Amino acid sequence: MKKVTKILSMAIATVLAISVFSFSSSAAMSAAGQAHQRELTTEEVQAISTMFKADEYVKMYPDVKNVLGTDEAVLFDHFIHFGIWEQRQPSVAFNVDCYASFNADLQEIYGDDIVSYYVHYANNNKSESWRATPTPSHAYWYGNTVYSVYDFVKGQKGPKAGAVPVLSVNYHPNYD
Repeated sequence: MKKVTKILSMAIATVLAISVFSFSSSAAMSAAGQAHQRELTTEEVQAISTMFKADEYVKMYPDVKNVLGTDEAVLFDHFIHFGIWEQRQPSVAFNVDCYASFNADLQEIYGDDIVSYYVHYANNNKSESWRATPTPSHAYWYGNTVYSVYDFVKGQKGPKAGAVPVLSVNYHPNYD
């Protein structure tokens, strides 16, 4: 009887440990981020690398710095495998939610394809300098409403019905 109890206890402990670890490691990423996560092409990685600033990334995300340190290659690897999908910023100069929210013409083309917004900005920033500055500070200063990039639908201007802003005149975390 003791042996059966011990085996059952070990099995329960193992299942519990796996459940807790799995939940903890995926908790940082939204369900939408997990649903969109994929391997990036070489061209996408190259374009996005032009926007990434490791020194700014570690200042914005001390949780990443605490775990991974400050090596630029390691941080960029984290960004392209996790940070993009978690909607982290590659630098202080670019926020994907702001970029998507400020550009209704791109919403129709890309919808919730988060990587396409990064690539478009990386490849067209200089030739399309007329576009609004894609940062939360700009949105806050001008009273813009910002939605999650995952709230946009291909072929539609504006967020899907029922979408809740991540930043607005009445809701602006970190800008009080």
